[in-house]
Amino acid sequence: MKKYILSLLLFIAAYIVAMYLTQEYTTLKPAGSAPARLSDFFAELKPEKYTKDLNRLTPIATKRMTPQQEEELRIKQEQERLAQEQARAKAEQIRLAQERRDQIFKEKGLINIETLPVKLFLDIRYATENNFSGKKLYSSDKCYLQKDTADALVKAAQYAAQEERPFYLCLYDCYRPLSAQQALWDIHPVPGQVANPKTGSNHNRGTAVDLGPCDYQGYPLQTPTPFDDFSENAYAYAKEGIPQEAIRNRSALQKVMRKAGFTTIRKEWWHFNYKNAKNYPIVDLNF
Repeated sequence: MKKYILSLLLFIAAYIVAMYLTQEYTTLKPAGSAPARLSDFFAELKPEKYTKDLNRLTPIATKRMTPQQEEELRIKQEQERLAQEQARAKAEQIRLAQERRDQIFKEKGLINIETLPVKLFLDIRYATENNFSGKKLYSSDKCYLQKDTADALVKAAQYAAQEERPFYLCLYDCYRPLSAQQALWDIHPVPGQVANPKTGSNHNRGTAVDLGPCDYQGYPLQTPTPFDDFSENAYAYAKEGIPQEAIRNRSALQKVMRKAGFTTIRKEWWHFNYKNAKNYPIVDLNF
């Protein structure tokens, strides 16, 4: 009995819906052409022909451009295309120049650190004016090191990532051309702070690196002094007047660098020499 009543109710509901749709269609369709079957209603009904007052869609007329406007648009598009081609050509020139430079340096045993599988941040200060000389001394902001020095730096970066408070390494200086060493000496000829170019620096050999600790975004962590500071606070083991957080970060940096085979120097917390650094010859290559 219940199934019978349910079937009857469904039939009645379907009939009412069909009658309503037929009436609605007849109202919308031009007079005299009501459908013979409900299927004709669905086949012939085109909602885009009919709109209700409260939901009317008005097509936006496309304004035809004048010949002058079309020509201006064509010229603009051509200029954009040429600019994109020039940008691609310049990028390719830079890429090829970098490949040639890498090959020349590689022949002298110097490796571009960016070719190694490690995340390091580069802030090569002598490629900017943000250094004690106030002058841009490098034409490139790349970091080149002797291969075993570069491999040791990769290990140091891995050790830093494994610390209880992990950090990253931010590089301030790597290989330094002799011409740049001479320029620094001319500005600040103080032994113990700047190496005399006559004897050279381990930077000129590609076996020294200046660096500091930073976070995962490359922002420097607190250190006793900025890079290239000549005060006693920049000494590798200075403590007086230095915040504990800066000492902790400096100690963590020294720990991972020593573990990887580097040694520090007394007057610069940021400077590290790789072991047997002076066994390598001075290299004089310009960027």
